[in-house]
Amino acid sequence: MSLRFLLDEDLSWRVAEGLRARGVDAVSVHEIGRGNRRVPDEEQLSYATEQGRVFVTYNRADFQALDGHWRRQGRQHGGILWCLEQTIPRRAFGDLIRALEAAAQEHPDLAGLCLPLQRSPGGG
Repeated sequence: MSLRFLLDEDLSWRVAEGLRARGVDAVSVHEIGRGNRRVPDEEQLSYATEQGRVFVTYNRADFQALDGHWRRQGRQHGGILWCLEQTIPRRAFGDLIRALEAAAQEHPDLAGLCLPLQRSPGGG
């Protein structure tokens, strides 16, 4: 089974659209009415987990803290991939799409993991 993604509100819905065009199951919080509505991070992560999706965000600090909180409670989320502006700028849609497509191909499961998204070798 390949990874399924839920993209946080700090990523464009165009990234999810581009991933779907490449056969990757991805949806943006903007597309499902959860973007720019002040939905708490914990609720976004819980929703992603319930939907069997890896949560993708540029909000590294908050989601690393949330990952630690879930671990201390003995809970397991569906996975978190966090992005750094210095590694892949949020407006570099093509680079984000390639990196997430590569992650989906390389990792069968990220449940319970909180990892940085790596630039794809073919990325700009």
